[in-house]
Amino acid sequence: MRLPAHGGEVIAYRTSDLSPAGWSVGKVPAIRQYIGVDLDLGLLYAVDSTRGLLAIDLKAKRARVLRRGIRTAALGPDGSLYAVDTSGSVTQVRGRRPIEMGDRLPAGATALVGTANGRLLSLPTPRRADLTVYEPNGPAANISLVAAPSTATLVGDLVAVAADTAVVLADPTGGRAPSIIDVSGHAKSVVFSPSGHRFYVAREKNEILAFDRYSERKLDGIPLPGGAREIRGDLYGLWLLVRPAQGDSVWVVDLVARKVVATAATSWDNDLPLIAPPSLLLVRRGKDAVGLDLSKEGLAQRGSVRGAANDIWVPLAWAPPSDGPVATASLDSISPAPDSTAANGAAGGPRYYLQVSSSRNPAWARELSDKITEAGITASVMDPANPDDVYRVVVGPFAAREQADSASRSLGMPSFVITAPGPAGR
Repeated sequence: MRLPAHGGEVIAYRTSDLSPAGWSVGKVPAIRQYIGVDLDLGLLYAVDSTRGLLAIDLKAKRARVLRRGIRTAALGPDGSLYAVDTSGSVTQVRGRRPIEMGDRLPAGATALVGTANGRLLSLPTPRRADLTVYEPNGPAANISLVAAPSTATLVGDLVAVAADTAVVLADPTGGRAPSIIDVSGHAKSVVFSPSGHRFYVAREKNEILAFDRYSERKLDGIPLPGGAREIRGDLYGLWLLVRPAQGDSVWVVDLVARKVVATAATSWDNDLPLIAPPSLLLVRRGKDAVGLDLSKEGLAQRGSVRGAANDIWVPLAWAPPSDGPVATASLDSISPAPDSTAANGAAGGPRYYLQVSSSRNPAWARELSDKITEAGITASVMDPANPDDVYRVVVGPFAAREQADSASRSLGMPSFVITAPGPAGR
């Protein structure tokens, strides 16, 4: 999705070739900040240049201003919208009913995360050491950490801080004291996998480290051509983008192959580079936005949008209705296990699953599956169909595509629908 930095149209593009997808909203003011998208309601939120909190209706193709005088905002995984006005007052909007949060947000608090349990987090930054937790109708709580780059899981249940010689993990609820994981090589950036069960650390040393968030043990390392200063992931946990310590370029890490598979010259901004699933690398080249093909060697150009480099770009697990469902993979060669009535599709048709993670390590895949199951959600692991395939952690099965789509919107972690003729593996 392309959001106009100078006003104009919001436009959806296909990830196959960056051609327009036949969906747009016109006469939108200049966008200053992308906030998030609630696919269940079909609303994309942004803050415009006049400090208006803007809601763009994906279904009705129109935009409206919800509030004025907004400094910033955040969107929680449960659909709660948190609006911070110019005085620092925080209002939670959930189910169209505004709720005032306890304390004001300091001017230096810029990294905001909405959680799955109705809280708003203000994360540590290189200029601010506190993790501040805002409660509805209650006082905010401060957890003193380290002034350094930080991140949180998708549902906001754990915060990680890249504190140079260590990674600090903090529970925003205060249920346990922060833990410190020693890291050599000067930790510069940290990011969680979409499921939240793993985190990756970029360092000045030429290797990314992977950790299990539950055991806090190091899992492995991924070699890099040099030191790194920043990393970001994709929607489904298949790729990492790495900003080298020197120069204007990006290294692309394939998390299935566990190696750097491409290098592209580009600047690094809040939105770009990004990966649009399954394999489009979107970068800025001069005045244009350019899509590069990661599915083949050589980074061939798959498409470009002229004059779009200054706009804000967002990857969405959504497509206009005319384009049909997106991010759907067919696993035709999965060996079926014995049938069960609950798992059968209609009239013996395919079963539908939500894939939440993939890995070449069966132990990691089954550990994540067990933890999702412990949370009360039916999960399992699909074994590889061939030596080049991966172990897939899935939720389900569902008898109909509509049921899978509905479950995906409320799951609390990124997922996409896959089909299989038989039930999952262990």
